[in-house]
Amino acid sequence: MGSKSMNILVCIKQILAPEAVSEGSGGPGGSVWGNDAPTAKEGPRNFPAPSFADYCYRMNPYDEHALEEALRIREQFPEAKIDALAVGPDRCRRVLRRALEMGADRAVLLQVTPAAAGGSGPPSSGEAGATHSQEPRPMSSGEPGSPHARSDSKPTRPGSSFPPSALTPYETAAIIAAYLRDKSYDLILAGVMAEDGMAGQTGQLLAELLGLPCATAVISLRLLSPHGPVYVEREEDGGERSAYEIALPALLTIQSGINRPRYPALSHVLRARTQEIAIVAAAGLRPVPRERIVSCRRRGSSSQCVFLTGPLPEQARQFLDFCRARGFLNA
Repeated sequence: MGSKSMNILVCIKQILAPEAVSEGSGGPGGSVWGNDAPTAKEGPRNFPAPSFADYCYRMNPYDEHALEEALRIREQFPEAKIDALAVGPDRCRRVLRRALEMGADRAVLLQVTPAAAGGSGPPSSGEAGATHSQEPRPMSSGEPGSPHARSDSKPTRPGSSFPPSALTPYETAAIIAAYLRDKSYDLILAGVMAEDGMAGQTGQLLAELLGLPCATAVISLRLLSPHGPVYVEREEDGGERSAYEIALPALLTIQSGINRPRYPALSHVLRARTQEIAIVAAAGLRPVPRERIVSCRRRGSSSQCVFLTGPLPEQARQFLDFCRARGFLNA
């Protein structure tokens, strides 16, 4: 961590856009447009036309706040470098492209195939998406999502691989930790939770695996030097706040009220069209599962419903009699 410039990593997740699907349109993956889904059209200056996935997926809003906080740190310390990192299938390139449009310097995708994400293990060498190298590689011109992809390609509609990932928070954290084992970052930022799962565990697990100090639900962040310490305020239950001084390197999970994410500048949008997204096969990074299901069976239902009737005092007496009869209260 003794580099002259500050290195910041922002972990982002691609989630399903709530406005893109509805329960009444064929279940998961159904579009609110039905058969009127947007189609690819020739874009100006050979820009790639938006795919169907562009409308169905978005960056996790909490991660947008984390990225915005990283951008504000770089405004304070212009020598700082910001990397955006995502774990997931190939379509996660779209949110990484969005991170580049907002101002990230570099984007890395730890690529997990849909089969591997579903729990069937890493892909074999013959499977689509399998690679033997864990080194970043640039996108080729023929790949979906590439800035040089053909604009007359048909939009990809979500199918059986929907939702995007079945990785647990531990698996996601372990994949990122394995990738970072030979890399140095002064500050790692992530959203306090993902808007789809709302587990709020990945950041803390990643900090533990990396052996870094961690503060969660950060609502205020201040740096006086690019090498720390960082002064943060955490949001706690009941609206209380607690303040901490944390030495770098550190990991922080960012709460939504800390800032208002910016709109991408046109210059950044144009630059992002030609920036490469580094792809790393996550098959060799995935951890050994810490638990597995040995058996699963359904127990017979023994529940019953008892209705309390009469005035409120009578209902209270019936409730007490019910509890005493079943041993919940001492007679």
